[in-house]
Amino acid sequence: MRQRLTDHPEILKKAGGSARREIPDDFKYNPKKIKHLKHVLHNVSVALGTLSSALNEFSKLKGPEISPDGLLGGVGYIMPIKDIKQGIVTTVHSLGNIADCIADELTNPRWDIKDDKDVKDLIKEKDEALEKVDDVKEEVPEVDDDINPEDLVNAPATPEPPEEHPAHPVEQTKQASEDKTRDVLASAVRQSLVNFFEIK
Repeated sequence: MRQRLTDHPEILKKAGGSARREIPDDFKYNPKKIKHLKHVLHNVSVALGTLSSALNEFSKLKGPEISPDGLLGGVGYIMPIKDIKQGIVTTVHSLGNIADCIADELTNPRWDIKDDKDVKDLIKEKDEALEKVDDVKEEVPEVDDDINPEDLVNAPATPEPPEEHPAHPVEQTKQASEDKTRDVLASAVRQSLVNFFEIK
């Protein structure tokens, strides 16, 4: 299961966060506003499930199977496949933290919504979404085997063949003469072989 920082204040403190909030005693919570947090938690949980499915599907593909250069997209929207996968993973992790935060807030007793069935259902929905995230992360292969576009950019270019310059007229004549002599000799050798085998 995911490690929640609110369950481990000592870790939170080491991470530079605060394990406690400073809330004025005279702050009045308005229970009517809780519906917005409920909607947020529901939508974040749905987003987690959707992104988990996307990550699972995307991670089944190797870069070379869908791209010759390790990139996807067109002009203005080109991204390395590796960055896309990492971006989804990072987003899922961030949404998971947000979902835990909102769920914790919904259990804040100062909202005075004890035994709210909606809250219990939403927290259950959130937990199921996070379990799906955990399952997907365990199945996601490393993306290091994909083509790295930087390697392609930095790779030495294929040397171009040397530019051919037109030969000098004298050299052209000399070359033509050599070619003709070679053809004559080859023809003579062929004819000699034919005569040899016919005589035999």
